[in-house]
Amino acid sequence: FEGLQNVRDYMQKYPYSCLEQEVSKSISLRDPKGWSNISGKISAYLDSDGLAKYFPSSYWGSEVLTSYVLTIAHDAGWELPESSRNRMLGALARFVEGTLYRRGELPTADLVIRKLGAIEALSRYGKAKTEYISTIPIEPNLWPVSALIDWWNILYRMKNIQERDVRLKEVEDIIRSRMNLQGTVISFSSDKSDYLWWLMVSPDVNSARLLSTIVEQKKWNEDIPRIVQGVLSRQKKGIWDTTTANAFGILSMEKFSKEFERISVSGKTTVAVEEIQKTV
Repeated sequence: FEGLQNVRDYMQKYPYSCLEQEVSKSISLRDPKGWSNISGKISAYLDSDGLAKYFPSSYWGSEVLTSYVLTIAHDAGWELPESSRNRMLGALARFVEGTLYRRGELPTADLVIRKLGAIEALSRYGKAKTEYISTIPIEPNLWPVSALIDWWNILYRMKNIQERDVRLKEVEDIIRSRMNLQGTVISFSSDKSDYLWWLMVSPDVNSARLLSTIVEQKKWNEDIPRIVQGVLSRQKKGIWDTTTANAFGILSMEKFSKEFERISVSGKTTVAVEEIQKTV
């Protein structure tokens, strides 16, 4: 976790400032002052329905951005003002129920993916209802990796979903079947189709979120060292590919470090060459 200075340096200098970028920057830097600034003005970014907007001057908010802000705040363990948080959660609930409609950023069939992201965010705050699942067709083999991770987290948190144990095993199996741990890199067989930029999703985001999920759920412990190495190997010039990937990457490495690097390395190493011996 301490070896991610390049990410912090990059995000420190990052010049752009829509809500997503400000949120990602403060999370990546683990900057409480920056987060306090965002929290203090978040109400100005909410539209009349309670969805977060990229800029205060925008007319409509986005359920994708709203899901991201709530998800990353929860993942970081940071709070949003209660009134704003409740408005955002209420807007996501209405979006899932179908009473709040927003057209997607692109004319593509991504409603199920957007709903899964919203339900996953709601589940983090105890606001997801089992009846929300009936609003989407459950076809995990057809979903991108980002949606599979959302579905896995939803199943993990919501204990009353029908056939939950069967579905948990199914989603794990599908993700494993798509995951390729070759050498020091982690990739997915669907990487080319998983770059959904309008949903703030990329293969780098997926790999970081997968690591976060398995650490939180205490799964795949035998694979975690290789997955950590694979997530780091996805960096180019010391950073991941998007601002959201850098935020999720920082948090996933922080989770890993807290879980697996709590005890400092100790002991002695002795090296000897002929008559010369050194102990460290």
